[in-house]
Amino acid sequence: MEYEGYLTREEILYKVENAFPFVERPAENDLYVYDKSDGMRSIISSGISEFVEPELPYEGVIILYDEFSTISQKTVKWLFPSMLRILLKERDLSGNLHWCIPAYFDHTNFSDPNSAYNFSWLSKRQLSVLNCVLEYISEKYGNSISYAQEKLMEIEKKI
Repeated sequence: MEYEGYLTREEILYKVENAFPFVERPAENDLYVYDKSDGMRSIISSGISEFVEPELPYEGVIILYDEFSTISQKTVKWLFPSMLRILLKERDLSGNLHWCIPAYFDHTNFSDPNSAYNFSWLSKRQLSVLNCVLEYISEKYGNSISYAQEKLMEIEKKI
């Protein structure tokens, strides 16, 4: 992954829009890592049942963004395009997404193919764009991103 230098928010948003197209919502059983008897799954399921489009609205992102222990890798693929756009369009009313995105990479898990923390699905292009997003987060919010950037490089070596 090469350093691309300073990019504006609009330039990064353009890169996100090209590298992270919206994806179809996974089937209900593919949204979670636990079976139907899991309590958290029931709570999340009732909260996102109305969201069926590839583009997940802000309300859906807020329901899912901090449930990585319950949601599946397929759900993250559905979540990321919307979440990144919401952050870059400055529509995050919660003020949490800027610290969650780097934190997701603290728990990278390649051993479980269904884990939300298994980011092996990311392409080299997407990793590069995520690196730009991380730099934006660091610049705008002052977050530490170096560990997340190291994880992105580790992921890149695996593909």
